[in-house]
Amino acid sequence: MKQDYEMTDWAERYEAMRRNRGELARQITEDRFEDMLGVLPPANWTRGDNFECFMVDECQTADLFTWCAWLESDGQESFWEMIAPRSSTPEEIHLRIVIGQRHA
Repeated sequence: MKQDYEMTDWAERYEAMRRNRGELARQITEDRFEDMLGVLPPANWTRGDNFECFMVDECQTADLFTWCAWLESDGQESFWEMIAPRSSTPEEIHLRIVIGQRHA
């Protein structure tokens, strides 16, 4: 049986997230994006021509929250999720996606 998860030490993961002010963005499905949009009323919701992002207003830990984003580039849509500080700006969320695309 293929293992599709990895056990991690929560304290180590939390410390790494705190040091890095969150995580890199990871690509998700459109369904996951829509589900997250409906969890709670979205906070810090920003919409533009080719970019949309919002924060799920439920704290993961400390000041870190789940952020989701939609990006259209060269006619291709992609959906993203990351853990980032509440104080993140749409520009910072977009940058995490760009970095996440490079590491994918």
